[in-house]
Amino acid sequence: MDEKIIVTSGNRYIDIDAYASCIAYANFLRLKGKDAVAISTANLNESVTNSLLDLSEKLETNYKLTGEEKFIVLDVSNKDFFDDIVKEDKIIEILDHHYGYEEYWKEKLKENSHIESLGSIATFIYELYEKENMLDKISIGMAKLLLAAILDNTLNLKAKITTKRDCYAYSQLLKLSNIDNKFAEIYFKECQEKIFEDIAESIKNDTKIGVEGEILPDVFGQLLLWNAKDILENKIISSVLNEFEDRWMMNLISLEEGISYIISENESVKKNLEELFESKFDGNIMKLNQIWLRKEIIKKALEKNK
Repeated sequence: MDEKIIVTSGNRYIDIDAYASCIAYANFLRLKGKDAVAISTANLNESVTNSLLDLSEKLETNYKLTGEEKFIVLDVSNKDFFDDIVKEDKIIEILDHHYGYEEYWKEKLKENSHIESLGSIATFIYELYEKENMLDKISIGMAKLLLAAILDNTLNLKAKITTKRDCYAYSQLLKLSNIDNKFAEIYFKECQEKIFEDIAESIKNDTKIGVEGEILPDVFGQLLLWNAKDILENKIISSVLNEFEDRWMMNLISLEEGISYIISENESVKKNLEELFESKFDGNIMKLNQIWLRKEIIKKALEKNK
C-alpha cells in the first residue's frame, strides 16, 4: 500500500455530488491498490436523503488524522472552501466542475488538475471505472449514489450544463443498478420533504459565501425543490440570509414548473441581476423562463464581467 490518501470536498456543506463522488473515488483508488479513505467534516445538505444515508456505502467517520496524509479534493477548487482537514501543500489532485481557479491548479498540479465542463463530478468518477473496465465493481448502492448525484447536479438532466457525458453515465448507471426512471421523481420529492423538515437550516446548508466576481452578491442561496410555489413568499428566506448580510440572492429551482425564481431584497443586487438576465423583478421576485443552477449563474456573471 502507498501513503494514506484522503478524498474529501468542501468545508461548509457537501451535496450529494461531493458525497457520492468522494465515496466512489476512494473505493476506486482502493481497488487500484491505493490506501484511500473518503472523509468529510462538513454538514450534508438535503440532497443527501435519508434513503441514501441508509445505504452501506458511507463516508468514514472514525479515521484519525496523523498529519502525514495526502489529499484529493473533489467538487471544489476555491481553496478558501476546502474541508478544514485539508493541507494545501499536501494536495495531490483536484477534480471540479466549477469555474474560476483553473489556471491556479493547472500551474500547481499540472496533469493532476481536472476542472472540466461537466454537470456532475459523479460523471467523471463513473468514467474512471469505465476506463479501467471496473464497472462490475460498482455496487447497487454506489450506483444509486452516483445516479442521485447526476440527477441533482443536472436537474434531472435538464440543466444547461448537462453534457452528453452526464447523460451517458446516467443511462449506464441505471442499467448497472437495474432501476427504472421513476427513481428521479422519487428522489427529488424525498429531497423536498427533507428540506421542509427544517427550511432555515436547509437554506444555511446550501448558501454559498464569497461568490466570485463583481456582479453577484457574496451571499448566494439555492434550494432545489420539486415545486417552489409554497415557499416563494415565505419570510424565512430573507430572515436566514440577512443573518449573513443584506446583499444576498436566492435561487429557488422549481423542477415541476421547469423554472427558477430569483429572490433578493437589495436594490443594487436586483439591478445587477436584471441586467444579467435581461429580465425584471416583480417586487422581490424575478421569475425566469427556464431552470438555472447557481454554478450556471456564476459562470454567466463571470463571463459578462470579462
